[in-house]
Amino acid sequence: MDDQPAPERLAHQLRELRRSAGDPSYATIERWGRQQTPAVNLGKSKLSPWFKGTSVPADGPPFTKLVELLEARAFKKSATLQRGVPAWRAMRNAADQERRRTVSGGLAPSRDDTVSIRNGAEVRLPAAADADKAGRILRLLPPDGPWQGWLRKAETMFRVPLSVSNVVCDALPALDDDQFKYIDPKLQHAHEAMLQSLTALCFELNGMTDISDEGPEMLEISHPGTAAERNELNRQACQARDRFLNLYWELVNALNVRGIASSAEVPGPTSLSGAASPDITVELQGGYTISGGSVALLPIEAAGQVHSEAFSGPYFVAVRASNPSPVSVQIAGVGIDIDCGAQVVLPYLLSPLGPGGEQLPFDLGSHAGGRAVANAAELGHSYRMIAEQGGTPQRVRAFARTGSGALFHGPWIPFAALLPFLTTVFTE
Repeated sequence: MDDQPAPERLAHQLRELRRSAGDPSYATIERWGRQQTPAVNLGKSKLSPWFKGTSVPADGPPFTKLVELLEARAFKKSATLQRGVPAWRAMRNAADQERRRTVSGGLAPSRDDTVSIRNGAEVRLPAAADADKAGRILRLLPPDGPWQGWLRKAETMFRVPLSVSNVVCDALPALDDDQFKYIDPKLQHAHEAMLQSLTALCFELNGMTDISDEGPEMLEISHPGTAAERNELNRQACQARDRFLNLYWELVNALNVRGIASSAEVPGPTSLSGAASPDITVELQGGYTISGGSVALLPIEAAGQVHSEAFSGPYFVAVRASNPSPVSVQIAGVGIDIDCGAQVVLPYLLSPLGPGGEQLPFDLGSHAGGRAVANAAELGHSYRMIAEQGGTPQRVRAFARTGSGALFHGPWIPFAALLPFLTTVFTE
């Protein structure tokens, strides 16, 4: 065990602790997290890579709370002695440092590496401690992450995906617990301003309502009474979002000017070998019931052209995700974007429970594919609701979201391609 890489050793110890705790399900652990004060996100998409060893936990409340919960349960279930949070954090730190060295292909600069020769001149390098602190921030809030892209492009904050709010709200306690200050006073000032604005944004997000039980994995601004009051809450949330993004990018650009943002070791979604994250391809499919009760699924454009007496209702739609890379990935959610022109329409999300039972989330191994299926009638009812509100769907595309929050889209296709599968709803 001692000759294992530190990330694999940490994952092994987490699995052993979970086994000693009675092997609680992901759903059970997630409920534990929600019951804590304050609540922490311990969903499957976060925990699964930790137990598998495909990612190292960030140093913050989600990791420490998981350890506390499992150790308490393991002691009660099997009298397993508790190591304590400090010991687990030490294992996590060792795994994190080794992972960063693996990804970067070498060792981080030592604290004595303060001078570099550039274009024949000596240039003072930023303090290694500042680079370490910057690395922690950029790992929690990666500049190229989907979270900031959504916040930057969102016209309103009436609804916020959990894949965005979880990243933002998980980063706050981890950064709050970091007591190390920048050696560069200007960076410290920029960091404190960013952290203050992050606190204000999380305050707005924590005041929203989780509507995941209704289908979309989203937070929604509450209904305080009147439309004017709700619009005011949206204005405040947008204001907090804009201030945070401005100060976040001021800090990142300040790090970049000092050569820290580019030199800080910030691993993206990689495997233990350091391979790049997969580029998932997504396809929208349509399907028929055939003799024997099985389902035939084809690309939506081709499926709409099939005419056979062997095919009948009920009809289905499916989102297929394919992973052409050597890196395994988890598909946490899939759905269909419906474009109605200028009108904003929320995406149609396929339920985790499909016609054949549980189907989401699912793991995609190397060069593998998988799909989630829904009765076409469900999508047809969504279409009917849009039409009753005066909307006219023009085109659709499938999308898939990974457990890390990355979003992948299929190509836009005319909405008319879906119509052959929605006819049962129109004839009711």
